[in-house]
Amino acid sequence: MTSDTIAEDSDSISAAFRNGYERVFGKQWPIWVGGLMLGIGNVFLFAFDRPWTVSNGVRNWGDWIFNEIGVIQINVLPPNLFSSSVLCFGMIIGALVAALLGRQFQIRMAPARELFKGLFGGALMGIGAALAFGCNIGGFFSAISALSMAGVAMMFGLGIGAFVGLKLLVWEIEYLPATSWGAQKVPKTDNTSGLSSNAQPIAGFLILLLSIPLILTYDAYDYPISGGFLLFGLFIGIVMQRSRFCFVRAFRDPFMTGDAEATKAVVLAVIISVTGFTILKWTDLRSWDVAVQPGFWIGSLLGGIIFGIGMSFSGGCASGTIWRAGEGQVKLWVTLFTFAFSTSYFRDWLVSSGLRSRLGEELFLPDIIGWKMALIIVIAIMFLWYLLAVWNGISKKLVVV
Repeated sequence: MTSDTIAEDSDSISAAFRNGYERVFGKQWPIWVGGLMLGIGNVFLFAFDRPWTVSNGVRNWGDWIFNEIGVIQINVLPPNLFSSSVLCFGMIIGALVAALLGRQFQIRMAPARELFKGLFGGALMGIGAALAFGCNIGGFFSAISALSMAGVAMMFGLGIGAFVGLKLLVWEIEYLPATSWGAQKVPKTDNTSGLSSNAQPIAGFLILLLSIPLILTYDAYDYPISGGFLLFGLFIGIVMQRSRFCFVRAFRDPFMTGDAEATKAVVLAVIISVTGFTILKWTDLRSWDVAVQPGFWIGSLLGGIIFGIGMSFSGGCASGTIWRAGEGQVKLWVTLFTFAFSTSYFRDWLVSSGLRSRLGEELFLPDIIGWKMALIIVIAIMFLWYLLAVWNGISKKLVVV
């Protein structure tokens, strides 16, 4: 083999690697791919230990801080040991890795008004999650996948909340001009991360490689479940950042523009997830009561409405807030911290006041209509949502902007 042939083969291998890399990280994945992978991932996570949730992990951060400073007094695991918290850390790291590999990481500052909206939205999200016994993931996505009627109630609440939140944002645009309080100009720069576009993929690979020994360390210290949750978090963060998967868009965009792509992706994720959950529960591989939230119907509906308004103001739901924070959006960091503190404090108040037990009850759909009909009903609800979104995309009848 001549040197020219070797050089040509080397160039071909390099070109193939570059082309493959650009296909994966050079452009965004279709959002339906995110729905497909997250639906499957949630089933595997449930089979591994328990379903995907975000508010439990984020609340653990607030519980731990409040407990340390004496605001509340509860027994709480440190965030680095609580598996749901570790999952959230993994999502942040995964989103950071994906953003770096895609040369998209950037510290994005926001005007003061937007930061306030992030603060306000995070507070409402925390209150809503406490009322609904979960956020858009644990209270809706995983709950409806678990055949819990609380998930159905929260779904309707999120739709109402997204509509009300959008109307309030339209009112803000109409009556609070950009020159009013706190609307300052944010300097625009090509890169405020301190890393060049060529250095970002290297940093992303290094962080990803460092995550592997961290996962193995959990296993070495007899915390294999936490290590597994960190791995799942990395997967979820990468998928969400690359596909821009977003529950806010699924509920808001049909009212704002008529676009239904995010709605279709969420419908796909739920159908896959509910099918997998049903198999696992029906075969007794997992207990029937897992993720069956006790908030039906008042807590789930009211919590969904409040959470929906909050996520409209912040621009990110619980999971969306995490992956957007991971790619450098300062407003979503404000939302994330406020969400953690508000859901911790408000849940503690609900418990101490005795109101939490009055928010509803557990209602497991198969107990009423059987396993087959329960699965059919949930899938039918998803198809009706899909058809409504498609119809609205054509007719624009529900567009309010």
